[in-house]
Amino acid sequence: METTLTAVAEQALRGGTRAGLEALLKASLRLTGATGAALYEGRVCVMKVGNVPARRAANIKDRKSTQRPSVLEVWPAPLTTSQRSVVARFSAFAPALLAAHAREVAQGARQARLLEAKQRLERTVAAQDKRRSRAAHDLRTPLMVIRGYVDMMIKGTGGPLGAQAQRYLERIAKVAADQKDLIDRRLAPSVPGLDDLRPVLEHAFAPVKGRATPTLMLPGERTVPVQGARADWELLARTLAKGTTGAVAVDVHLGPAPEASHWLLRVRACPGAALTARTEAMLRQLAGRLGGTLAVAVEPRLEITLVLPGDDAFPVPSHP
Repeated sequence: METTLTAVAEQALRGGTRAGLEALLKASLRLTGATGAALYEGRVCVMKVGNVPARRAANIKDRKSTQRPSVLEVWPAPLTTSQRSVVARFSAFAPALLAAHAREVAQGARQARLLEAKQRLERTVAAQDKRRSRAAHDLRTPLMVIRGYVDMMIKGTGGPLGAQAQRYLERIAKVAADQKDLIDRRLAPSVPGLDDLRPVLEHAFAPVKGRATPTLMLPGERTVPVQGARADWELLARTLAKGTTGAVAVDVHLGPAPEASHWLLRVRACPGAALTARTEAMLRQLAGRLGGTLAVAVEPRLEITLVLPGDDAFPVPSHP
């Protein structure tokens, strides 16, 4: 009997609990010589095999709820002690299969809900992409017309211009270029942010032979989620570390900025460090790409200050 129950359990593991329940009922028929078997949970017939009398099934539905929650019955009723022992042992094993079957059904329903939510999100993202595309076209088209007309006027296509008119047109051209950059940034596809900036800074400013060991003052009780690609943040941190290589002492401070929803990253280096024009230009480019601002002071010591936006999904704590 135990070997049969082991085989039933293996069948349930390989083919699912319904296959295990079916194997249990068929095994009960084989070991008892019955012609029909059914498994009931309360008043509900979960599964049956062979010939199950309709009259007996109706009697099961009339049972009171105070009886056992799960019952295995075979027809004709077992006569010998051995047959009754098989039915009792299988009835004791049935609740485990029924509980596993309930978990399978619940998991299947959960998977169906997750799939539906995923498809709903995919439809939402597709609709947002279409709206972004339409907005980009509607905003860029009149702007391109303005820029084309201004360029034509500046080149003198419409005739000579006075100094004042020339200045007006150059100002319009600059504002149009700034507006185009703003539209490009606002309507660009979103880039997944960085979950935590601290490990990036710790790796970039890790102790290295021949360089002063930096002092890192980072938030210790919470992560620092930020917007922008991880590769840009890693390049920014490496550039900051490289720019302060010759310093006697380096202090790195990261915390909330006075501006709401922004982080303040300040790197101070004592005498011996200086930013080259190329390094400063790269830092400004990276800060602009990440949506932040950069300030560099050289007196009385090198001080690099970056104000960078945090992740909108995780509010930055208030500045003390």
